[in-house]
Amino acid sequence: MKSPLVFRTPLISMLLILLFWTQPSLSPAAEQSGAVEVEQVQVGFDGIYKVGRWVPVTLKVATKKATSLQFTVTALSPDGNPTEVPSQVFECPQPGEYQLRSLFKAGLLDCPLRIRLKEAKSQTVLQEFAYTPRSAQNQFAGMGIKQSVELWATIGEVAGYNTISETELETLDPNLDQYSVQISDQALLPEDAYGYDTLDTLIVDSDYSVGGVKNRAIRDWVASGGHLVICVGTDQEAYQQSDFAKWIPVKILGTSRVRELSSIELYATVRSRIRGVATASRIQIDAGEVLATSLDGPLLVRVPYGLGVVTFLALDLNTSPLSGWDGLENLCPKLALRGNQVTATRSKNAELGKRISQTGISELETQMFHSQQNFLGINRASHWWVMGLILVYLLIIGPLDYLVVHRILKKPHITWFTFPTMVLLAAGWGVLTAQQNNGSQLHSTQLNLTDYDATTGQLRGRFYLNLYSPETRRYQVQVMSDIPTTTAQSDKFPTHLCWNGLPETTFAGMYRSAEGTITGPTYAFTPDSTEIKNLPLLKWGTKSLLGDWSQQQPDLLTSDLTGNSLGQLSGNLTHHFSGPLKDWVLAYGNRIYLPLVNPEQLEDSYIPADQAWDINGPLVESRNIKGYLTGSVSRRIAARGANPGNVVTEQTEYDAFSKNAYQILKILTFHESSGGFGYTGLSNIAAEQLDLTEQLRLGRAVLFARLDQPLSQVKLDDTELPQDQQDTYLRVVISVKRSREIQYELPSLDEKENKEKEELPQQQDTPTGSDQE
Repeated sequence: MKSPLVFRTPLISMLLILLFWTQPSLSPAAEQSGAVEVEQVQVGFDGIYKVGRWVPVTLKVATKKATSLQFTVTALSPDGNPTEVPSQVFECPQPGEYQLRSLFKAGLLDCPLRIRLKEAKSQTVLQEFAYTPRSAQNQFAGMGIKQSVELWATIGEVAGYNTISETELETLDPNLDQYSVQISDQALLPEDAYGYDTLDTLIVDSDYSVGGVKNRAIRDWVASGGHLVICVGTDQEAYQQSDFAKWIPVKILGTSRVRELSSIELYATVRSRIRGVATASRIQIDAGEVLATSLDGPLLVRVPYGLGVVTFLALDLNTSPLSGWDGLENLCPKLALRGNQVTATRSKNAELGKRISQTGISELETQMFHSQQNFLGINRASHWWVMGLILVYLLIIGPLDYLVVHRILKKPHITWFTFPTMVLLAAGWGVLTAQQNNGSQLHSTQLNLTDYDATTGQLRGRFYLNLYSPETRRYQVQVMSDIPTTTAQSDKFPTHLCWNGLPETTFAGMYRSAEGTITGPTYAFTPDSTEIKNLPLLKWGTKSLLGDWSQQQPDLLTSDLTGNSLGQLSGNLTHHFSGPLKDWVLAYGNRIYLPLVNPEQLEDSYIPADQAWDINGPLVESRNIKGYLTGSVSRRIAARGANPGNVVTEQTEYDAFSKNAYQILKILTFHESSGGFGYTGLSNIAAEQLDLTEQLRLGRAVLFARLDQPLSQVKLDDTELPQDQQDTYLRVVISVKRSREIQYELPSLDEKENKEKEELPQQQDTPTGSDQE
């Protein structure tokens, strides 16, 4: 039945009045949104970034009035938890254009991303931008790649590098071994060293105008382990006036005209000749390696800076004759690569390691991850033990119950009693055992790995934290770190903190697809990612976190070490770290120095603090570095009859199941020196910057030692965790003066000594490359 018109007319009138009053007005959020326009959103470098690395995010906005802005980036962790990282608060005091910057980490390949721009005070969401892989409605470009894939960036256009743009990402092959991008707008360059974490190499040619805070970010990134390629040929004046020339350790003495460039052709491994005359810089270096040279001096050098590397080419890639050279496409990748392997070989080894590994361990970083999963007082049964108990349980409730009830007692109806009784007993025993084995207390494992460059005073810290929770709850996590020094009492500083992911395709690995991943509860970070809020942990569950920090502290170690081409060292060093260095090894060239340990006088094998220490002391021996790392032993077999005597070398097989953090970190430090993938069967791509073999090639010494002092304080909610189970390892890169003197051990003229050597046993085991070999 229809309502009379008298009842319908007031209702229509009220709706019209309400519509009239509400139409002109806008909500505060809509009004604020109209006052802010987002002109550009960039994630990573032209949309490409690496999973498990810090990724820069830049929002270019235009405001119509004064305001304060903040934005958040939400991505998935390797466990499937959405994590929200907020930026700092940006004050926009007047209308205009502003750059808003932040960092985040993505934990899975093809991870969906969400960016929310907010008004800082009210936290009102002004605009939201989303990215979903393979979606036609994405509001910005993005593509996550594995850490084994090389990512290079050029500032401006550089000949020889085939760069890609954001518009090509939709049709780009995601399985390439290497990607190159071009930074055409310097305003998008990161202003923090962590912003380059996702990048392998930065290439600069002709355009040296990057200055101020952006140049300092590049410098700090290189000092913390990054790789910069810089080409200086014709435009030396612009380079000398740039901020790059203030810190790159290459001296330019002038210019020269070079015709003979065969060393460049040889380095690029091509037969194509470089035709023409090139204008080159005459350069000089104090340390590093010369990769190509001419009659007038070096043309291509690789020099250390801090914990990183600078590759310096004294020619321009953008000018003739190199710009039109057919071999330029071979030269450019070799300039950008840090190691000796090409990208295809690196990826092949990474994939091979994943195929042959049935343990889920294909990377050294994964082995390091598992070594920190042992908690004191938690004695969990192995998977094989659990499967054995399940098999026994099935045998008891099945065949055994049938045999007793049907065959022996011949009372089948008793099964109604025996079956539930056995199930209840098994369940009760399982609950009781679980309570006893899993414990009721919070546990943690903590490990510090601190790197120090004695030349620049650059410190780089890495902190592994694993938490074990006795209950299902959320935690607030914060880590404060300290510099290991005795000379000055430094204040603790906040540590960048994030989840720690596995570079694997297995469960909880970062190389899995985000599709089909079951998402868990959300947790958030504070600005600059110095604290985690509401970190969820299940009962008897674990969470692995990774912290990192960077500081400057000069004069923690001084030395006058001198070395020659045979790896022989001489001289003293003095360190001012916060305690004696224990279990140390010092590598230089192809030699490694280690202490002669007397179990009754362990202190004599330490390197004491604040005292001069001689590398050629009586309690120091040296060995071939590869023989030491691989545990090689040479066995001398004497001649017998017609069989001539020979030497047999046996190598200790690497144990990928080992959870000895000291041994893992030592191999990780000198992975390439040990034979790399060929010896360990594991790749070291995820932690490639932690391999200091490159510093040995550049003529520096590397000291690896253990320090008995915790450097990081973990605060969980309002409680500080004990530090008694915290391990600290120290790695120091030391400059060495080059000497041409070689020390030879001449044969003794003492007949008695020679006779004693002849009376050695017929068969003897000697460490390969040792002083006694």
